[in-house]
Amino acid sequence: MNDKIGAYMLKKDIVLWRVKELREEKNLSQLEFAESIDVSSNTISRIERGEMSLSSDIALKIADTYGISLDWLFNRGDDQLSPKLRANLQEAINCIQENISIPPRLKINKKTPSD
Repeated sequence: MNDKIGAYMLKKDIVLWRVKELREEKNLSQLEFAESIDVSSNTISRIERGEMSLSSDIALKIADTYGISLDWLFNRGDDQLSPKLRANLQEAINCIQENISIPPRLKINKKTPSD
């Protein structure tokens, strides 16, 4: 097998594993997970077994329903939270910090990744 095919298979396997990992992390059966994104449980079963590729439509449903990053789902990054959810969490934290006197040692480090 050439390197390109091997890399594709590895990436595909990771995507399938991440679908299953997310489902199990949420403590959902295949049926419950499928219902939450409006697909059949057979579809989820086939995806997890590698018999069916993850379509863009299903990936978007998963990302929107569970607030995860498509980059994480497709193994293009390690940050599982979607940018929208991350921004909402940061906004909530900022509101809490502004309304409650938080000791400086407990405040969030605001360094950027390049720092």
